[in-house]
Formats: sequence, C-alpha cells, structure tokens
Amino acid sequence: MVTLEDMSQYLDEFLADARDRIDSLSNAILTLEKIVKEGGSEEEKAELINQIFRDAHTLKGTAATMGFMKLSETAHKMENLFDAIRNSQIELTPEVVDLVLDFLDAIEAMVNNIEESGSEGDIDVSDLFRRADEFLQGGKGAEKKPEEEKPKEEVEAKEEEKPEKVEEGVEGKVYHIKVYFQKDAPLKGVRAFLILSDLEERGEVIWTNPGRDVIESGNLDKDVIEFKVSSDLPKEELEKVITRHPEVEKVEIIEEGEEEKGPEGEEKEYLIRVYFSPDAPLKGPRSYLILQDLESIGDIVQTNPNRGDIENGNLLEGKFFEVVLRTKEDKSKIVQLIKKHPDVENFVVTEAEAEEKQEKKEEKAEEKKPQPPKQPKKPVIETPRVKISRIIKIDVGHLDKLMNLVGELVITKGRLEQIGERLGDRELFEALSTLSRLLTELQDEIMEMRLTPIAEVFNKFPRMVRDLARKMGKEVEFVMEGADIEVDRTILEKLGDALVHLLRNAVDHGIEPPEERVKLGKPRVGRVELIAKREKNHVVIIVRDDGRGIDPEKVKKKAIERGLITPEEAASLSDEEAINLIFLPGFSTAEKVTDVSGRGVGMDVVKEVVKSMNGSISVQTEVGKGTTFILKLPISMAIIQALLIRVMDETYAIPINNILETIEVDPSILKTIGGKPVIVLRGEIIPVVMLHELFGLPTPQVERFPAIIVDHGAQKVAIGVDELLHKRDIVIKSLGKFLSNVRGFAGATILGDGSVVLIIDIGGLLGGGYSG
Repeated sequence: MVTLEDMSQYLDEFLADARDRIDSLSNAILTLEKIVKEGGSEEEKAELINQIFRDAHTLKGTAATMGFMKLSETAHKMENLFDAIRNSQIELTPEVVDLVLDFLDAIEAMVNNIEESGSEGDIDVSDLFRRADEFLQGGKGAEKKPEEEKPKEEVEAKEEEKPEKVEEGVEGKVYHIKVYFQKDAPLKGVRAFLILSDLEERGEVIWTNPGRDVIESGNLDKDVIEFKVSSDLPKEELEKVITRHPEVEKVEIIEEGEEEKGPEGEEKEYLIRVYFSPDAPLKGPRSYLILQDLESIGDIVQTNPNRGDIENGNLLEGKFFEVVLRTKEDKSKIVQLIKKHPDVENFVVTEAEAEEKQEKKEEKAEEKKPQPPKQPKKPVIETPRVKISRIIKIDVGHLDKLMNLVGELVITKGRLEQIGERLGDRELFEALSTLSRLLTELQDEIMEMRLTPIAEVFNKFPRMVRDLARKMGKEVEFVMEGADIEVDRTILEKLGDALVHLLRNAVDHGIEPPEERVKLGKPRVGRVELIAKREKNHVVIIVRDDGRGIDPEKVKKKAIERGLITPEEAASLSDEEAINLIFLPGFSTAEKVTDVSGRGVGMDVVKEVVKSMNGSISVQTEVGKGTTFILKLPISMAIIQALLIRVMDETYAIPINNILETIEVDPSILKTIGGKPVIVLRGEIIPVVMLHELFGLPTPQVERFPAIIVDHGAQKVAIGVDELLHKRDIVIKSLGKFLSNVRGFAGATILGDGSVVLIIDIGGLLGGGYSG
C-alpha cells in the first residue's frame, strides 16, 4: 500500500473529491427517497441507484489508494448495500435510506478528521456495519425476491449478462481504451484509479486490465492499462479527460462497430517464454522486435520482467523473458512469428487459464433466514456543520484565457496612459494610478494560480538518466537541486524537451566510460547535475557534467566537414565562438549515429525552445573537466516589463530582465582597445556594440549616446541606441510560423496607440551567425 507520506501531494485533491462525492451521494439518496415516497419510474430509480453505487465505489477506491483503510471499508460496506439493491436482493426502504445517510455522516466525520489531523480518527462504525449486515444477510422484502433463493451460480450468471446488454449499443457506444503511462511516472496506481473514476462518471466501465482490485489497491506498476467503456460521449471527449492526467504518455481509443469481433470468449490468452543463447548479441533490440510482432496480432497483457527491462536486454537470468498475450489468432500464428527471429534459441507457447474475477461476492455467499432489522436509534438532532471544500479544479485553458484578457487590459491601460500624458488631467492620472495597481495585483494573482513546481518536470529525469547510463555501460551519479521552485505552466511544458536533450547529451557525449575515467585519474562514477535557482524575476537552470568537455578544435573540424563554415571562417573564430557552433541546425559531434544522439538534432532544438520562451542559453566547457549549460528563463512569458528604445525612426522593446543597467556613454568613459570600442565602467572593461550595426543600419558618428548593459553569457556588453524612451508592461505575441526563424527577435507587442513593436532577443542578436 502506498503510504500517506508518498501520497501527501494528492491529499488536497482527495479531500476535495471526497467532499464532492459526499455531496453527490447525499443529493442522490434524498432524491431517491422522494421517488420511493411519491412514486416514480423504475428507470429513474435505477439510474439514481447506479449513480450512488458509482460514487460509493469511487470513494472506496480513492480512500484505499490514499491509505485511509477505515474510510475505504466504510464506503465499501455502503457500496455493498447498493450492490444488493441494484441486484434486487434487498428492497429500498426508508430504513435503508436512513442507514445510508448514517454511513455518510460517519464518512464525512472521517474526512473532517483527515483534513485536521491526517487520520480518520476513532469514529465507531461497528453499529453501522452490524445494521448493514442484517440487511445484507436477509432484510425486508427478501421473501419477495425469488432471485435470493436461486443458487449462487444463477445469480452470478444473471449479473454477467448485464455488460452484454450495454454492448448492444442501446445505452451508448462501446470503446476499447488503452492508456500508456510514461515509464518513469511516479505513483501510476493513483493516476490509474483517478482515470477509472473519471471514466465511470462518463459511462459504464465494462472491464479493466488489470482487474479493478489491482487498480483500486494503488499498487499498479504497469505502463499500460486497458478499459472497455460504454458511453454516449464522443471518443475525443474521453481522450481529453484521460490526457489531462500528467503522467499519461498517449491514449488509444477504438470504437467497436456493429461488426464486432463477437463475444470476448473467442479471445485467448497465451503465456509465451522466449529464450536467447547466453552469448547472443543485441538481446534488447531482438526482444523489442518480438514484442512488436506480438502486438501486431493482439494485446500484451503482461511482461516479466517489465517492458523497459526487456527492451534494454535485462532479461530473467540474462537469457529469457515472458509475455502474456491476448489474441484471436491461434497458437501456430504465434509460433510462426517468433520462429522468424534468428537469435531465439528456444521458446514455449502455452494457453493461459483465464482468471475469473468476481467482485463483492463474499457478502452474498452466506444466506440466512430473513429477519427484520432492528429499529435504528433516533439520532440526536443538532445544528449541522457545513464544511465547504476550499479546492476548485479548473481547466488550465480557462487560466490561459484569463491571462489573455489581462493582456488586453494591459494594452488598453497603455492607451489610457498615452491619452493621459496628452491631456495632462490630474484626476485621470490618479484614476490610472489606481487602475495600474489593481491590474498588477490581478496579474500577480493569475500568475500565482498558473505557477507549478518545477519538480513536475524534474521528477521524470532520475529514471531516464539511470536507464540511459546502464544502456551505454556508464556509471553516473545524478544530482538534482531546486525542484521546489515554481514557474509558469507554459514554460514548464516547453522546458521538458530541452532538458531531455541536454541530459542525454551529458550522459552520451559528456561522461566517459568507467575504465576511461579511471585511466584519466577521475572517479569511476561520473556526475551529472540538474540545478534550478531563482534569480530576481528569472529561473536559472544548470545542467552540468564532469565529463570530457567540448573541444573547440573538434567542433570546428566537424563544422567544416558538414559544410556549415569554411576553413577561413573557422580560423578566425575564438574558442567561445567555436563552441557556439553546436547550436547550428544539423551539427553533431557524435562519431556514429545512435538512438541516443548523433542524428544532427539536438542543441539547435534546445536553442529554439529557449528562444521561444524569451530566455537565453550559454555554455561553459573545459576539455577533460566537463561542460555546463546555463538556461536563463523568465518566471512567466505572458506579460513582462520592457524598456522601449529608438533606433533611427523605429521603436523596439527590450525585456527589462535582460538589462543590467542603462548608462549615458560619453568620451570620458569611451576607449578603444584593439581597434574596437569599449567603455570602462567602475574598473570593468565592457565592449560596445551599436544596435544599428547589429541591424545592418548605418552607424551614427556621435560622441554621446545612451546604452544598455546586458549580460551575454560570461561577458557584459554595452549596446548603443539613439534614445531610451520609457518602461512599459507589454504582452508578448508570437511572430508566427513564417517569421519564427528570424534571428534577433523574440516576438512582437502592441502598444496603447495600436502600433506594433518588435521585441529584441539580445542573445540571438549578439550570438552572431553561429548561434542565432
């Protein structure tokens, strides 16, 4: 069972969901009682009973997953009551309704205790269980139900017919759903159960693989789960519901047509054991191909060891693996598929016994003579305590829309400020000042709602690095820091891909094999670090390894071979400029193409992703010592502060977070070193570049000019402009697909007067032709 400590991150979600279920159950039971008293259609009554059963069932499962077994058992007993009512074993009477309401009071008391103290407390449910058992073992109306006198087998057979009726399409379409989790996803059991609960709310779950008991226990450790669901909803809606869970990698939903395959009995399960010779090469790739072939004729229910180990060649005793395959093909087809693989030494295919899994039969196994239940004690009437959940689930799409609306407000505020400056009205300025403060508070609140711990991305990497190191025969110690830092969800979604590239490169290109490290006098185990730090309104993410480093000469040579630069250009490059060549599209230093890296895709992708987030990336490396990549990203990329500047007759915006300071350059601080202009600022020599020059415009010959000081990697640079205008809140708008490759611009913004201004990407401009 997953411990409460492991599940603490889901506690708020559980409490919110439990309160929703309690409210839903209370309302449904009260409506049911009204129907019983006043008379209503059997169809309406059955629908309510099914809804109550589903809610009780879900509450039971989520409580068990969270480790609250007393609450789970209480909900389970209540679920049994409605299972018996649904199967016409006991009659729905006011006494039964009273009992269920008492159950709900006990469950709500437990939920309150969990919220306050972390445990269910000492709520006594023994009397509730005794009263429920009296109904279940022979309550009122039992003598009217001939089904109770039938043998158990007949009752079960009747129950087994229900799914068949659903599958006929009377109540909705039938879907076969396969959910694939990410291999390193934590707590798959929690997500599996939450997905099951979501599907039960939107239709009838006919069967699951693995069985419900495994999913509800919270002990699921499979990368793939399957459901068969009857629902009126389109499959796109079901897919949307499932993919909102972050650990889900992909979903496959197949709708069963009228030409259904027939009853499920036609499918058989086979246990397949495949042996390789101990010295066979490429066991992993061969195993992967065999699994692919088996999937082409059926569904893989289970593997031993897990699929990731099989595909990496980590087999049982180093020579065999097992697969349980569900298929309509016969045994000869399986034999034929496996035989075609040359490295297989031996294999065995046997038909597996299908496991019969019956839920909730224990209570029905023993039947006693009917006897009326004892009259429940009258509860003491007291003022009810209403406890409202403080958690509301909101689709992130609504937050995106809200942020866009605030962005439009920011643009309109800019327009009002321009009008105010023109009119010079004092009252208008005061109103604008208040509006600006309120708008800032609103923006901050929305940003706070969108912030997500960076751990959501970071937590996926330890498994990835470990698997990769084992695959490449390397020993790696992986260290993570700063996972609790929060960033905007949009940045988090984009960040994952970039970090995957950097970490894979660190293990593949950076860290040397253990024997090579020992010869070089290094520790046998390499070290890869992933560090997040908060700096003002930035997040700095560092990926560092203590491997072989990047040799600028090798980089130049590879770039010349690939036709990216000429030998003459290479000769004039500094070491720093040469290393920046790795960001060029199509560049790779890999000696051979592997499935890890070396396909010419990687660092250019990272550069583009970072650029799209209005961030910067720099690299520090020393041959033989290691490499450090530093990503500097804004906390948010929706609304930022920018300094408006003028060059020639055009206005541009530079994000404030890129600017260290602004200065006025005059002859007293302007010098020339090696024919290039520099300024001496507080004893520090800083090169000067005119923005005109970077834009390819004529450079003005002036003695004095304003400049902005920016941080370009390890070097500060002063960028000269014609005029510094003023600071503005701006909304970043994408340049679109066709202009996304234009170097030096991160996007555009709309000013209050409706004019469009380009946002300058300092890193892209200063990087020159080799890193833009």
